[in-house]
Amino acid sequence: MHPFYSSRWPRFLQVSRMVLVVSMMLPIFQLPAHAQGKERPVKHLTFYRTIQVDGLSIFYRGAGPIDAPTLLLLHGLPSSSRMFEPLFSRLSDRYHLGAPDYPGFGHSDWPDPKKFAYTFDHLAEIMNDFTEALGLSRCTFYMQDYGGPVGFRMALAHPDRIEGLIVQDAVAHNEGLGAIGKTRRAFWADRSANESASYQPAVAADDADAPCRERSQRRALCPGSLDR
Repeated sequence: MHPFYSSRWPRFLQVSRMVLVVSMMLPIFQLPAHAQGKERPVKHLTFYRTIQVDGLSIFYRGAGPIDAPTLLLLHGLPSSSRMFEPLFSRLSDRYHLGAPDYPGFGHSDWPDPKKFAYTFDHLAEIMNDFTEALGLSRCTFYMQDYGGPVGFRMALAHPDRIEGLIVQDAVAHNEGLGAIGKTRRAFWADRSANESASYQPAVAADDADAPCRERSQRRALCPGSLDR
């Protein structure tokens, strides 16, 4: 088992007792009766900003009253904060929403992978610094796909900041990977010896330590093609 899971699992169990997982999705996404049949205009329009975090320009979308419960929306792959636009249009009058683009995604900076570690640990560290920069001291995480391994690490680092977890199609496990995970396990055990064998573009999206590598390489070849 990967050291992340074996060494931090007991602590994760402690964190999980503090949070509401998945079941929170039902009350949050149950629309008022008058909004179920027809879309209504929202009072709090979405705004688009950038903020400097750890020397990087991080793009984010925000909306909603600042004194309302806060939802931090962590996107998946291949995507960006844009995937949450439908939620913004439905929830911004009742929740304080924030949705950042990770480094290497959307409209945030795309640092050179030779100089920047595109790992879940590093992305989680930057996202924690992002929440600090915005003063988000307590919030519920909505984690989709890659938002899971990013958000779980954020929760482990600062469990006191978490009000709840909403998990959509995200992973945090080692079992069940099958034969396709053989090279990944070898990579986890000894990165330098298994770097080339572990990088196979067909399955690069589940590489536990390089979530943005293929996208960054494609970005270098086709600038602007992955901004949406």
